[in-house]
Amino acid sequence: MAEAQPHRSDEGGRRAQHLTLRDGTVMAYRDLGQGPALVLVHGWAASSEFFDTIADRLADEHRVLVPDLRGHGETPAGAGAASIADLADDMNEFLTALGLDRVVMLGWSMGATVLWSMIERHGSDRLAGMVIEDMSPRILNDESWALGMSSGMDVEASVRATAAMRADWPAYAAAFAPRMFARDRAAREPQIVADALTLLTARNADAMADLWASMAQQDLRASLPGMAIPALIAFGERSDAYGPETSRYLVETLPAATAHGFAHSGHAPHLEQPEEFVDAVKSFARQALAQATSKQTIEGSIS
Repeated sequence: MAEAQPHRSDEGGRRAQHLTLRDGTVMAYRDLGQGPALVLVHGWAASSEFFDTIADRLADEHRVLVPDLRGHGETPAGAGAASIADLADDMNEFLTALGLDRVVMLGWSMGATVLWSMIERHGSDRLAGMVIEDMSPRILNDESWALGMSSGMDVEASVRATAAMRADWPAYAAAFAPRMFARDRAAREPQIVADALTLLTARNADAMADLWASMAQQDLRASLPGMAIPALIAFGERSDAYGPETSRYLVETLPAATAHGFAHSGHAPHLEQPEEFVDAVKSFARQALAQATSKQTIEGSIS
């Protein structure tokens, strides 16, 4: 049984709160603001700190919850090799333990994979909507699928990448960090790359390799048509990770999805265009929550 510590801190949510998960792993998370719940799920090798640019801005309308996934930030990986299924189960446990309902969840990169996997495994009854930030339901490409990573990464290339992570994580992180951003921004603002690299380098090589290998095995395409909740597909128009065709696929495949492109962003619009990103998320959340409230009212009147 998960046991949540009091979710309000004496620093307005900046000090980490803690949730003991089913296997004894202690998940760290931050809890800011008041209002409808908005959960931000970070990407691979990142942490809750990557949402610092937007968390406070969102907290003026929402209760913003920002967990560190297993093996990231202040949350240990736990015993054994962590998988996407583990992270998905963790997030479901997080929502349940904190009694969250009619939640809007945002998944950035691998965070979107975790969100989709959570819905696939546990349903979407607690969710009012989801924001998918620059992600594909299958990251590897093959003869029949070209909407994975824009680099054309396939199974063999992923195996080589995993080996490189284990062999020299700092070098891998140094090569990965600039590719998170639009190329002109990375060149013009080296500090944004340096800040990201500082956080990325702190990760454990084996934990990151394990999770990458698990993410590379995911293929959530068949599950998307059944995810009938409002969805906002947010993507960077200059992303080196995924092309705009991937976002179009998501809009066409998810039952209730719209897209918002960020013209000056790469793989991390929330870092590169934070004001526009916050405005888009707030607008979407208002609509999704209004729709969820209306649906609940109608169902209540029928019953």
